[in-house]
Amino acid sequence: MPPARPLAALLLCAAPPLGAALARAQPSAPADGAAAPPILASPALARHAAERFPQPVLAGALIHREVLRPVEQQEVLGRVAGVVRRPDGALLIVVDAKAPGWRGWLGLGARPVAVPAKALALLGEYVALTDLQPAQLQALPAFDPAQAQPVPLAELIRMGIVRPFH
Repeated sequence: MPPARPLAALLLCAAPPLGAALARAQPSAPADGAAAPPILASPALARHAAERFPQPVLAGALIHREVLRPVEQQEVLGRVAGVVRRPDGALLIVVDAKAPGWRGWLGLGARPVAVPAKALALLGEYVALTDLQPAQLQALPAFDPAQAQPVPLAELIRMGIVRPFH
C-alpha cells in the first residue's frame, strides 16, 4: 500500500461536502419505476457479498476512500463520494469514477455513479471493486440524487472485507 500522503489528506479535508458532490451529478439515471441495470439487480451480488463476512462500518468512514481495481496493480478507479439508500432499501455507494486512462487531479474528469454496496468490499484503508469490472463501472448511468436519500454519516452499515489481491 502507498505511504500516507499528508498533502493529499489536507486536500481531502478541504474537498466539498457530500451535498455539493451530489449536486454536481448529472441526472441520467432511469426514471421512477424503471428497471435497474441488469448488473445491479444480479442475485449473485447478494450471494458474493454474504461470502465476504460483512462487517459494521460507519457510512462516513467510507467517504473519500479510493476505489481500487481488484488485481495486483490495484489501479485507482475513483473515490467514494457518498452513501445513499434507494426507496426500495438498497444501499448504494456513490463513486466519483475516473474516465479510463484519465489521471485527474482532485476529481476533475470524474463522473458520479451509484454502485451497489454488495459489489464493493473493504480492503484496509481502501474500497475494492469486487463484482464489477472497470468497464461495467464506466457503463453505469450517472448518479441522480433525486433517486436516493443520503445515509447519515454516523449510521452503521455492513460492508464485506477482502484480502489483498497479490
